[in-house]
Amino acid sequence: MYNHAIDTFVRVAELGSFSKAAEESFISPSAVIQQINNLEGLLNVRLFVRSKKGVTLTQAGEYFLLESKALIQRCSDIRSHLLTFSEHAAGSVLFGTNEFHAPRKIYDYWPAFAAGNSSSTLSSYSFSQSGSDIRPDTDLIEGVFFSEPIWQNNFIFHKVADVSLALLVSDNSVLAKHSIISEIDLKNHTVLTIKRGISEACDLMCDDLKRLGIAVEETEIYSTSVLIDCMENDKPVIIPDCWNGLHPHSRVVSFIKEYKCPYGFFLSKTASNAAKMFIRFIHSKE
Repeated sequence: MYNHAIDTFVRVAELGSFSKAAEESFISPSAVIQQINNLEGLLNVRLFVRSKKGVTLTQAGEYFLLESKALIQRCSDIRSHLLTFSEHAAGSVLFGTNEFHAPRKIYDYWPAFAAGNSSSTLSSYSFSQSGSDIRPDTDLIEGVFFSEPIWQNNFIFHKVADVSLALLVSDNSVLAKHSIISEIDLKNHTVLTIKRGISEACDLMCDDLKRLGIAVEETEIYSTSVLIDCMENDKPVIIPDCWNGLHPHSRVVSFIKEYKCPYGFFLSKTASNAAKMFIRFIHSKE
């Protein structure tokens, strides 16, 4: 469990005094000293150099101070996340969204589901494109199935449809004038795609383009900054056709050939009962 002597250590380090730390902690100076002594004994290293003028950090103490602050913040985050579990009722569904995981299909199903399950509630929040801040109590995320990112390991994908690959192009590009883009239209362009192995459909489309001599460039991830750079440099991007509105000065244009990607819902492995019922409801409508 978390050792609260770490909080005392941080106060002593920041104030440079056992007595000042004791005053701020509402305990006696001897209690502060005892906590630090015990902590140093536990870690088997000296954290402070003591003198009549106060205390200063040793090299080990400086390192431990940096790590302690990170640890305190991490513990605080864990407590906050654990609280959400206790507040997450069995009848609630928490839905995570961002630019690439926008709610496109969920509202086609939710009204009918909620009509037969009046106790179920739906709420949503936004997470970053990296997915590093996805809440642990998230029930559902909607989107296209790729083999990455890693957060998907905590979810089970349920397909509800197929979406076609298309090209995101700048409004200023000659490609924006087309209703359908062919391979010939791409001859003088470099096409951007997600790195190989992430999407079977993207890999297949890129193999076909390369055989025709069309330049293809890969990116590790799709992100807003990547798309902005491509639009500024007239570089079409292979994306699912449902990803409209990603850039204010762009449009999604269909490709002449069809390459299909699975689309659906990522259901958390620790999802609420309501979320599981919702997925079963969707499958019953297929």
